[in-house]
Amino acid sequence: MRLSACLWPACCSPATSWFDGNPESVEAAGARYTVSVLPADPVEVRVTSGEADTVTVAAVMPSMGHALPPVGTVEADPGRFVAEERMFVMDGVWELSITVSGAQGRETISISTVVDR
Repeated sequence: MRLSACLWPACCSPATSWFDGNPESVEAAGARYTVSVLPADPVEVRVTSGEADTVTVAAVMPSMGHALPPVGTVEADPGRFVAEERMFVMDGVWELSITVSGAQGRETISISTVVDR
């Protein structure tokens, strides 16, 4: 499976990170938290700014009308959260909503990912 990731809609123009076969982390920042997302399956989220207590990940495939319910994560290491389930059921563009809750409050940060197997 080949995954490509880009920030969306961080500052109106997406910052893109492309790779061949090995996913690369993509950073995205909100007002309260900064995350580094590894768009593999399962998704891995590192909270690099702010203290997170919980992280959930929801996936939507707009072109097909697919929306998956939010998936919980397990804190594998301090600040590193791994999705409890696989998320990418088919190839295409997926929008991930990363919801981070913690000392700074709750915030949702969006990432757009292209899955191409």
